[in-house]
Amino acid sequence: MFSGAHPYIDRNDCHTNHHFGIAARDQGARPDLARNLCRENMLSGILLFHHAEAMVIENTCCDNQQWGFMTIPECRTSPNHDELVFVNTFTQNPNGPVKVTEEPLAEIGP
Repeated sequence: MFSGAHPYIDRNDCHTNHHFGIAARDQGARPDLARNLCRENMLSGILLFHHAEAMVIENTCCDNQQWGFMTIPECRTSPNHDELVFVNTFTQNPNGPVKVTEEPLAEIGP
C-alpha cells in the first residue's frame, strides 16, 4: 500500500512472499490490518515504513524467516508499538515478534 491508501485488510492469508506478507509505506497510507495470517514470508509478516500509519489488531504473524512485525520509529500504530504483542500473535519468528528499526530493508541488501 502506498501514500493515500486507506484500505481495510481483513482475513487474508499472506504466505511465502519474497519479502513481506503485508507492507504499507509512505505518509498518508493508513490501512486497518485485522485478523490476517502472515506466515512463512522471507523477512517479516507485516512491514510499515516511510511514515505509514496502521491499526494492527488480531493478526497472526508466524513462521516468518525474520520477525513477526517490523516498522520504523516514525510509523504510528494503534495500538502503540510496545502494545502490539498483546492484541496480535507474533510467534515462531526466529528474530522475535516485533522489530522497530531505522533500516527496515537492510536485510534485503543494496
